[in-house]
Amino acid sequence: MSTKKWALGLAVSGALIAGNAVAQEEESTTSSYFSFLGSYSMMDEDRTPLEKGEEGYGFQAMYGTQYGSGFGWAIGLGSQIIETDIDSFTDFYRHNVELQGTYALGDRTGFTPYALIGIGGNYNDVRDVEEGDSFDPYGTAGLGVVTGPLTERGELKLRAEVRYVYDTYSEEYQDYTALVGIELPLFKRVVNMPPPPAPEKEVQVVEAELEDSDGDGIPDQADKCPGTPAGTRVDGEGCALSDVINLFGVLFAFDSADLNANARRLLNPVVGLFNRYPDLEVEVAGHTDSVGPDDYNQQLSQARAESVREYLVDHGVPPEQVTAQGYGESEPVATNDTEEGRQENRRVEIRILN
Repeated sequence: MSTKKWALGLAVSGALIAGNAVAQEEESTTSSYFSFLGSYSMMDEDRTPLEKGEEGYGFQAMYGTQYGSGFGWAIGLGSQIIETDIDSFTDFYRHNVELQGTYALGDRTGFTPYALIGIGGNYNDVRDVEEGDSFDPYGTAGLGVVTGPLTERGELKLRAEVRYVYDTYSEEYQDYTALVGIELPLFKRVVNMPPPPAPEKEVQVVEAELEDSDGDGIPDQADKCPGTPAGTRVDGEGCALSDVINLFGVLFAFDSADLNANARRLLNPVVGLFNRYPDLEVEVAGHTDSVGPDDYNQQLSQARAESVREYLVDHGVPPEQVTAQGYGESEPVATNDTEEGRQENRRVEIRILN
């Protein structure tokens, strides 16, 4: 047991340390996107002649930038036709340019809710009314969501939002607008990329018989904890090893159980360990931060554990040798008062059962 589990812990720990560095690089990113949304508006009842408020239909095209999980900005152009349903009256036409500030609960790589506040200007093309055409400022605020990628090529996403609009045209009006459409990521810029690793040097292995007095698989000259009891799992220095291996780089976006590309890379060495040690039995333990109801977090942590288990099984791990268990927010490893601490708590562990 000792040599196997020592090798297991050493191999997984090495892979996770390297993977965690990649995860930290990816977290400090700036992403840009383009959105095209169709709009439906319930107009202020006093907007049209004869105090007959009607509906508005149109579109908005937007370019935006998201700074990790948090603040961002966007600029958009749009146009609307305001239906009056009055036979003798020409419909309103409203064209706008808008600048928004956004705050997202996620980095837009998965399902991400967000809030927005913006200012802009409307060109009101209105015939047969006293006020005539004019360019007028307006303000808006709203809530929205964007999904994770629905396609691998292009990473097409769906986006939807609702807004309140305060329009200063004429006597000033208050409208409500719903928008639904698509979003496409344009590019991602990674900040502070480290230099590429140096090529690995060829290592010549020379077999030699080395003394291991306590039988823990670590030669005496490298054993910093000599005399460990028989059967004790040890690390690469011969000291007792915990039965829990934290997959530090396997992180999840807010409110998501989807594995990103970096998480899948980190799990591949775990798959390799099952190939080398066919009798290995483990539990995948999922955890969340404290945001949201306890019951929901329990379900989310179970989904995260099942997501990792499914990946392992899909890559050849015998299903009877790996179980999944969610622990919700009950076992934090860091404070839930900061975004950094909450991200550490959204984690998965491998617990060795045998």
